[in-house]
Amino acid sequence: MFRASVFFLAGVISYLVTGWLINAPAIMRALDIPNERSSHRHPTPRMGGLGVVAAFVILLPLLWVMLLPDATNWVFATRFAIALLSYVVIAAVGLVDDLRRIGALPKYLGQFVASLIALWGGVIFNQMKIPYTGDLHPGIILGAVLTIIWLTGFSNFFNFMDGIDGLAGGVGVIYSLALAAVCIGTGHRLLGAGSLMMAAACLGFLAHNFPPAKIFMGDVGSLFIGYVLAAFAVLTTNSGERPAPFIAVLLIFGSFIYDAVFTLLRRARRGEKLYEAHRSHLYQRLVIAGQSHRRVSLTYYGLSALLGAGGVAYTFTSDAVRLAILALAGIALAAFTFYVYWFEAFVAKEKALYSTKPAAKVVEG
Repeated sequence: MFRASVFFLAGVISYLVTGWLINAPAIMRALDIPNERSSHRHPTPRMGGLGVVAAFVILLPLLWVMLLPDATNWVFATRFAIALLSYVVIAAVGLVDDLRRIGALPKYLGQFVASLIALWGGVIFNQMKIPYTGDLHPGIILGAVLTIIWLTGFSNFFNFMDGIDGLAGGVGVIYSLALAAVCIGTGHRLLGAGSLMMAAACLGFLAHNFPPAKIFMGDVGSLFIGYVLAAFAVLTTNSGERPAPFIAVLLIFGSFIYDAVFTLLRRARRGEKLYEAHRSHLYQRLVIAGQSHRRVSLTYYGLSALLGAGGVAYTFTSDAVRLAILALAGIALAAFTFYVYWFEAFVAKEKALYSTKPAAKVVEG
């Protein structure tokens, strides 16, 4: 009962802090002013993700003390404190960017520092479970490099996908719930409880962000959520008596990873500068084609829930079934991509049809 109250409290804190930020004094908030790349029309407060950060950072130490009877283990306590420090650092990087709009390089350097802190605390890839091949052990150096790429990469991917009302917050809830199921099922109690708390915090924020949004998440929220979930994924796949397969994590996070990677490859093939801002993600293309934020977000909720369920099932089944799950996931993503292209073509055809006007008659003098 007490544990359930902690999760409920995470949602309440997130909801209240986010609600307060909507009407906070001007000096304590920032407005997102619409431009040619924006999906909104009116200036809207950002930094709503501070509610998620506040709920998580305040309650995570309480959760740790509550779930671990051996809380006097100073080695573990030190690692926990270091991990919490890295979460605060990544949130600070996002907050500074929301307030001052720092460049891409300074922002990545901040993420890099947070990743180094996580490595110091023991968040590192030391094994990867691959079907039919057994465990892969990359070693300390390669494992550290892979960890930094993963932590900074997925936090940026999550940030890229925070572009319309309700998308990142709602998908964050789904990712957290699916990851919690994997963590709890493989014996990672603290990570599972932390994932559930993240789900509650995202849900509290989503109450204000679901279309039409009263406030945006901002980099402080999107970088933080992506980073924490990525760190939890490393720990649950590389620690404990029963590490989860990393491919299950890729399935759970698959909707955002696929959109981000597909878009990057598409832009690279077209010779576009990858570091420049754009509006060519699959979700953005659906909005540009005419779908509402609500409809696009709900579509991604469904896709994320489907892939998340596949990731959970992948964790606890045989290799033969795992290959079938991967095949079905590939079909689902291919079908979603086809749907985006079909909808764009359909809308373009409709516009061309209705914009065609009869030729004017020529009157001879």
